[in-house]
Amino acid sequence: MKFRNIFYTLLLAFTSLYAQARPAVSLSGGSVSYTVQKKHHPVVDKALELMASDLKSAARPVKGDLLVFQLDMASNKDMKTLGSLQVPVMDIIAKKDAFWIGVRGTRTVIVGSNGRGTAYGILQFAKAGDPENKVKGLTEIPSVEYRGLSLEGTHQPDYHRLFEEMLRRRANFLCEGWDSGDVPGHFVHSLRQVADSFGILLATPHGSHGLRLQGMKKSLTVNIGWADDNYGYIAPVDDGSDGGAVYHLAYAGRPHSYLWLCTTQPGLIANELQTAYRKGADRLWMAVVYNPDVAAYQLDLMMDMAWNIKSVDTSNTRQHLRDWLARQFGAKAAGALVELLCEYFRLTNIRKPEFMDFTRQKAPSKHNKNGDGGIANTAFNAEEFDNELDRYLNNYHKVSGQVRQARRYVAAKDTDRFFTLVEYPVYAAEQMAVKMLESQESRLIARPVSFHHDSEALESAARSLKAYRKIQELTTLYNNAMARMRRSGTMDAAPQNLAVFGVPLLTDTLSEAELRQYGTYTHSDAPLGNDNNIVSTAARYTSAGPGSRVVDLLGRSLKAVELSQGDSVAYRFTSGTVGGVLRLAFVPTHALDGGSLQCTVSIDSQAPRTVIVSPDARGDQWADGVLRGQALVTLPVALSSGAHTLTIKALSDHVVFDEWMIDRDADRHFYVFPNRP
Repeated sequence: MKFRNIFYTLLLAFTSLYAQARPAVSLSGGSVSYTVQKKHHPVVDKALELMASDLKSAARPVKGDLLVFQLDMASNKDMKTLGSLQVPVMDIIAKKDAFWIGVRGTRTVIVGSNGRGTAYGILQFAKAGDPENKVKGLTEIPSVEYRGLSLEGTHQPDYHRLFEEMLRRRANFLCEGWDSGDVPGHFVHSLRQVADSFGILLATPHGSHGLRLQGMKKSLTVNIGWADDNYGYIAPVDDGSDGGAVYHLAYAGRPHSYLWLCTTQPGLIANELQTAYRKGADRLWMAVVYNPDVAAYQLDLMMDMAWNIKSVDTSNTRQHLRDWLARQFGAKAAGALVELLCEYFRLTNIRKPEFMDFTRQKAPSKHNKNGDGGIANTAFNAEEFDNELDRYLNNYHKVSGQVRQARRYVAAKDTDRFFTLVEYPVYAAEQMAVKMLESQESRLIARPVSFHHDSEALESAARSLKAYRKIQELTTLYNNAMARMRRSGTMDAAPQNLAVFGVPLLTDTLSEAELRQYGTYTHSDAPLGNDNNIVSTAARYTSAGPGSRVVDLLGRSLKAVELSQGDSVAYRFTSGTVGGVLRLAFVPTHALDGGSLQCTVSIDSQAPRTVIVSPDARGDQWADGVLRGQALVTLPVALSSGAHTLTIKALSDHVVFDEWMIDRDADRHFYVFPNRP
């Protein structure tokens, strides 16, 4: 009590040193007033405006009397005041974008090392209130100095709102033209003043592997030492010694664009970027996105890690997802949703919705500017493993139904945000799968002459066409929800107008009467069958080397195992006499030394066989891997009856193992290992 009284007296004495206190922001159940040092960056005022907006709609009652300081613009009197309050200024004064929050007497003190750091401290208070240890306070210093995003595409966003969202995410630079190399004419000069008011630097490509960051009073170049292959798998640039990293959450180009939904697995983002960070990419991180609203969760994950590299534990990435859902919709909704979204990320990893045409884009031409590859039959086989095609659709249907049920836990004021962040991506991905797989079934069932007389073909065709229309309906609902939330962004449900987004490819046109007659459908069960093969996920090992670790929410198993060079993972199993093939599925990562990714495979005492998981060139093997989300290795196998041990040994760092199967049918055509996640 004596400690609090001393500081309360000090605060009263120092009030005259600051600009006049702002009027209290009236809130439900509380109020907040604040006093800011006289000289400060405009971004501090932006943060105070956002804080007022956030607190007015906060679910919890908030009260507070804030003292706000910005160290790099503080006067001698300000610094004396901070010294009298025993604020640990030296912990953050030399760190960019850092802040401290603590309580002195009856007031909360927020101190930033610069304008952005002060703004981040203000928004932290708006989100969490006073720190748990009020006297010691909370000190936060970013792990990565420059944290930003690059916009992929040609549409211009609402930059004011974009900068607000970047400020909330603690992102401090914006780039355009990274992939194309062409900087839009409106960028940099016309945006610089408004960007600076938000503390945002503007970045442009500089040379082949660099970024030029520009603000009103500074300009610098950061070289990129680590970059993904445009599909989320990180690799060194040159020798990887430079401190910048670029990571794609959207991409336009070959072998296939993905600009519609953001479905990159959280475990992949966390593991790849932590790997780059450990290798020295600690100065700059840049996320490439098409629509920041669509990539909201993945952007938050990436920016959270850039701010605090320890904020995500790759052995339990779903905890970050749960925490994010709780912040958005409350703890009860988060509990109901987290496992559903984990399953959603498994299904979209099996095949991204944009890749459901099962073709590759080609080099652009005069008559095909995006190199659209058209539509092909998928690799899903209704004749294998008790109908893997139907099982995939049924799994989507189950997730969608459970998401609908979880809606009851979402507050009425949050339903539009729930639709845009959760429902739309889940429902739209399901409908894309239905559209493409049911149209394939219809084409395979009936020839043109019999199409209109074949009820099975017509039923599949009707389901496909209804799914296409449902996507258009969902997109309208999405854009209406965005408008109600006063968001200017809209959903583009057909980026580049690729054929995969168009009307389903059917044997013939379906009439409206046929659509009504054959459009009803009840999902039938498709139990998992493995055709008496030996199947396992990577995490079900008998033993593993000390450098191996399970990565949560990665791979089709959602529990892929990363091996360091020299580490082995072993699996004990029993079989009868078997002849066939050993199928191994890896996450298509890249070697960290720039070469090819290799491991050895052996069964029992057989001589180990060296296999290349990922080559160093972007050929067909790489393209197949990034489109499938798996790098496949197939080896002949012959087993006698009895117990056996399969051993995988990494010859390179960053080998990530996902699934394996001993298949009695070497010529089997299928797409999904019959594994239970």
